[in-house]
Amino acid sequence: MKYSYLMLTLVLALVFSCEEYEDYVVDTAGYTDVYFPKPELQRSIVSGEGLSIKVGVYLGGVRENNEDHQVKYVIDETLLVDTPYTLMPDDYYSLGEDEITVPKGSFQGLVDVKFDSLKLAQDTLLRDFNYALPFKIVSTSVDSILEGKEQTIIPLKLMNTYEGNFYQVGSLKQFFTATKVLDTVYVYGDDLDGPNTPIRTLSSIMMDTVDLDGIGPRGGDGYHMRLKVDPKDNSVEIIADTASVYQVFPNGKSTWDPVKRKFVLSYKYSDGERDYEVEEKLTFRNRVRDGINEWRWEGFPGN
Repeated sequence: MKYSYLMLTLVLALVFSCEEYEDYVVDTAGYTDVYFPKPELQRSIVSGEGLSIKVGVYLGGVRENNEDHQVKYVIDETLLVDTPYTLMPDDYYSLGEDEITVPKGSFQGLVDVKFDSLKLAQDTLLRDFNYALPFKIVSTSVDSILEGKEQTIIPLKLMNTYEGNFYQVGSLKQFFTATKVLDTVYVYGDDLDGPNTPIRTLSSIMMDTVDLDGIGPRGGDGYHMRLKVDPKDNSVEIIADTASVYQVFPNGKSTWDPVKRKFVLSYKYSDGERDYEVEEKLTFRNRVRDGINEWRWEGFPGN
C-alpha cells in the first residue's frame, strides 16, 4: 500500500465546501462579520507532539480581506451550564492573546492554547472529555458578530503520542517448563500491511504509558500488557497487567523509535506447563484522532 505522509495543524475549525462557505463570503448584506464555525468541537491534546492546539474564528461578508481584523474573546464559564463538562482549571493552560487577529489575505484567525504537561499528567479526568474551554466573542473590529455563532465549547482530553493501531511482527519460542527444552518456534506477521499481519491497539493510560491489547500472537480481552516509555532514552519498560491471563516480564532490552514510530519488544511469560519468550516489533499503522484517520507517516510535528 502507499503510505500517506501528513502534516496536520491542530486547528479548531472545519473545512467547508465552496457552497457552504459562499453563504458567509458573498457580500449581500453590505457588512462583514466574524464567527466560530461549530458550537462544540472535541479536541485531543497529544503529549509528545507539542501539547498545544489552535482555536480559530472565521471572517465572512467579503470575497477579499484587504486588512487585519481584531476579534476579542473571553473564556465564559456560563456556557458550560447544563453541559456534561467542567471548566478546565486556568493553571492547566495559557492563551497567546485575548484577541485573535484575522490577518490580511486570510479569512481565518487563530489563537494558540498551550498546556502544562505536569498538570495534565497528574489528572485522570483528562483520559476522557470531562474538561472544556468555552470561548465567546465579545467584540470585533469588523461590522458585527454573526448571530448564533458567537461562541464555541471545546471539550478536551489527553492522549499520548504512542497511541494508535500497530502492525505486529514477531516470533515466539515455546519451552517445556520442567525441562527447559525448546519445543517449537512460532512466527507471526510477515510484512507491514500483509494479509497475515496482526494489528494491535495501543491505548493511552498516562502520558508515558499505553495498554497493549495482545501478548505475543494472542489477542483479545484476556490478553493485555503495558508499555512505559522513558522519553530521555526511549527505553521501554514491560509492565504486567494483573487482570490479564498471562503475566509478562522483561526479557532483554525494549525500545521505542520516535522517528520510525516503532516498538522493539523483548519479554517472556508462562502458562505453568510451558515458558514463552517473545521478540516482536510493533510499527505504527494509524490512529483516529477527533474523527480524523491519520495514517502512517515518519515523524510528527513536535518530535
